[in-house]
Amino acid sequence: MRAIRQIVLLPAALTAAAAVAAGLLLGWPVALALLALTALEIAAAADSSVPMAGVAGRVDRRARRLFLAVGLVAGVIAMRLLLPPLAVATEVGDAGVALQHAVAEPRTFAQELLAVRPLIAGFGAAFVWLVFAEYLFNTDRARRRPWLGRPEAVLAQVKAPRLAAFSTAALGTLIAAVAAGSDLAPAIALGGALGIGAYVISQGLATWARRRPGALRAHIHAATVIFERALVIFLVFEILDGLPALGANTVLPAPALQAIIAGTAVAIGAVFLGRLTSGVVAVDGLGRLRHLRAGAAYVLGTLSLLLWTSVVVPVPSTIATWFGSAIIAAAVLSSLRPRVRLRARRVARLRDLGGAEPSASG
Repeated sequence: MRAIRQIVLLPAALTAAAAVAAGLLLGWPVALALLALTALEIAAAADSSVPMAGVAGRVDRRARRLFLAVGLVAGVIAMRLLLPPLAVATEVGDAGVALQHAVAEPRTFAQELLAVRPLIAGFGAAFVWLVFAEYLFNTDRARRRPWLGRPEAVLAQVKAPRLAAFSTAALGTLIAAVAAGSDLAPAIALGGALGIGAYVISQGLATWARRRPGALRAHIHAATVIFERALVIFLVFEILDGLPALGANTVLPAPALQAIIAGTAVAIGAVFLGRLTSGVVAVDGLGRLRHLRAGAAYVLGTLSLLLWTSVVVPVPSTIATWFGSAIIAAAVLSSLRPRVRLRARRVARLRDLGGAEPSASG
């Protein structure tokens, strides 16, 4: 209960304070809109906490506390609120104009974001697939129990895991570009190439940072991880479902007010994500539930496939919203089943020993 209070208390206090302030200053309909958006962001954070815990486990211990307390929250807020305007800036040619449209003209901004969506989807799909491929092809050659049985075990033993990772990323990009048609193919192909390049740079920085101890290197490593996970959240909630955070609520009359309310909800969700991820790391949830790390990886792989699919056909909003939760739930259940069986065996063994003692004494 204490751990739950530590996770929930601060986000709940921030939500209550923001809702009361919005109600008193802007009206209670605005407060209700804030609560609705905050609930969505918190649900998204709960869905992302397990994959984020897996990412946090790759950060140097000295930088992990800063990563979970500050870096994760700041990174998620920045990526959720600033990446959409920056992405649109590649279309309109001016970051200031893109930000102005995001705040003051959400409908125009949504159309501009839709125009660059194939490029971003291609970038994100290739980048995230390569992150997933680290698990799929077992690039670090770690010993593990495969979650999906023999097919996963075979893929984890390929002789050239890095080559397999980059080849499959390029193949996925090529298939998506061809299937999307000649109009979208150049943007998807360019996005895929940029995604692969960004992954190479990110991994290069992370490898350099891990070679020797040092505060600067640890923070650079943490920064690459923050970028990786914040990018995933951006892709899920800005690109896959096509719902820009800055213009997510169309009920409120003033566009600037929409941006303020949406930004507040994003910030509270980021705080909740940071605290929930810290809780998962603190109790070693990924270690105790042996398939949870695999589930977190398959969330990324599924996201990549959905992004590639989304440039060809629309992805239903239900799938875009709940695919991560479904995979994590399956991983948790499959992890609990062996633990339940093991506990039952221990109880049966103790009963057998207890029943044998009287006959032995007699």
